[in-house]
Amino acid sequence: MKNLTIKTFIFSTFLMLLWHSFPCAQDFEKTGTTGFVFLELPATARLQGMGETGMTLPDAGADGLFVNPALTALQQQRLALSVSRANWYVETSHQAFGLTYAVPVIGTIGVQAVYFDFGEIEKTKNPGSDQTGSYIDLGTYTAGAYAVGLSFGRSLTDKFSFGASLKYVRESIDIYHADNVITDIGFLYQTGFHSLRIGTFLQNFGLESNYSQEKFKMPQILRMGLSGELVGSFDDPTRLTLVAEASHPSDANERIHLGMESIISNTLIVRAGYKFGYDEESLCLGGGLRFDLRGTAFGFDMAYMNHERLDATVRYTLVMEF
Repeated sequence: MKNLTIKTFIFSTFLMLLWHSFPCAQDFEKTGTTGFVFLELPATARLQGMGETGMTLPDAGADGLFVNPALTALQQQRLALSVSRANWYVETSHQAFGLTYAVPVIGTIGVQAVYFDFGEIEKTKNPGSDQTGSYIDLGTYTAGAYAVGLSFGRSLTDKFSFGASLKYVRESIDIYHADNVITDIGFLYQTGFHSLRIGTFLQNFGLESNYSQEKFKMPQILRMGLSGELVGSFDDPTRLTLVAEASHPSDANERIHLGMESIISNTLIVRAGYKFGYDEESLCLGGGLRFDLRGTAFGFDMAYMNHERLDATVRYTLVMEF
């Protein structure tokens, strides 16, 4: 009991210090002050369908690579896979891939990749003094961004888990590019008080990068959250889970995310969420199916996100554990 109290104190103190290590809201507008903003997008349908929450859900599997690497330490099967795709604004697309492997005694090792495709863009230049027309057509060029990384998760006790990821990120536009190395660090604490779980996730932590001789910061985000079951327990075939998370991004003001997930007979899943503090995004809805086939667990998730002035986005994710 004494050791548990000490661990709780250390964990709580770490959360408070980490939170206050981020600068408070400034009087200037922070939007547009960071690069690699594709890293802020939800990478899985489960995450998106619950209002971008889920960092304290123990059954995340390979999805945990994107929402909190500490969750990968809790996967039940040896291998877990997550593949996701979404069509984003103005004919762009976002894909994510994650694979985790649980090594007995040591922990869980994972690999991840995220890619954002801007598609082809028309390339022009202003005409010279001896040329006619309003612009000169130079064909098209491409733009895109990706992140690849390695992760490790481990349970230190039956209640406390941690995880970390090291990622290489690169963003390119035509012949120009910028790259960097960043880290993610996450923790999960299962309090033992009813079904309450507490977690924190520091995402995209790294030094400044350069693009065309201009410096910019990484899109660092500190997330803190908790979850618990309103109906049933987490291991029951039918349950209702509520999730609440606070987000402190380096390029925007603080935000609040609320989410709900209902599982019926361990097969049908219904999700909903709401995001506070955003100009464009608010309501999120989602659903999914789970089934076993010859010892392999399959899952298919779909999520819808509403946007005030832009097109709504739909994301699909296939998950497997075997």
